[in-house]
Amino acid sequence: VNAHPHDFTHYAGTLGIHVSLGDQVTVVSVTSGESTHNERLHDELMKPKEQRDPSIINQAAGDYASVKAEELRKACAVFGSSDVRILGFPQPFRVSKYPESVDKLRDIIQDVRPHVLITQSPFFRGPHGMASGTFDDHDDTAFVSLEARSRAATASPGDTEAPHTIAATYYPGVYFERDEFDFVVDISEWFDKRVEAETAFRSQGHYEAWSLKRMEISLGNTGWFAGTMYAEAFVRENPE
Repeated sequence: VNAHPHDFTHYAGTLGIHVSLGDQVTVVSVTSGESTHNERLHDELMKPKEQRDPSIINQAAGDYASVKAEELRKACAVFGSSDVRILGFPQPFRVSKYPESVDKLRDIIQDVRPHVLITQSPFFRGPHGMASGTFDDHDDTAFVSLEARSRAATASPGDTEAPHTIAATYYPGVYFERDEFDFVVDISEWFDKRVEAETAFRSQGHYEAWSLKRMEISLGNTGWFAGTMYAEAFVRENPE
């Protein structure tokens, strides 16, 4: 469960391994990402008004959201995952503003009945582990995920689906320091696919050479300290 479409890529190799082993993977994006990483619009707005491209300036939010949705589906397909669900809540996303998001995700959990949940980290970020004092789409997506998980495991009046308890919850290591990782997954054999998935997000300004360098730096750094080539890191919510 991710805040934005591109967040899926932080552990895409791990999901690809699971799919290759016969597991079912469902990817959920809480927002459409229409207000995130619109690099073309950003670049255009930095130009003098008389030099701006009207087709970019006047692009509707829904049009950009459609582009992001297609990029996410394309990236997921690289790893064999076709069950992609975009809830499409507006940004900035806040649970307090869209409480119905919990029920939407709860319905998905009771439909899919997953054994494992990977979602955004609910912990505050900041220097030296201190609380940042601010919230963003990622934080609230974490809160929605954990609340929906709790509600899915609880029988409530009016329910038609049996309660479902998720066995384990993990957070992507990209939100943590290396000494906070619980384990890493060696995705060296999936490196080329990670580059391909990163390149799929062209609306964010990604292209082949840039994607390759980013993956070498990020996945290579994690792999280096884990004693392998390329790896994705995770933090457990609780010990088993």
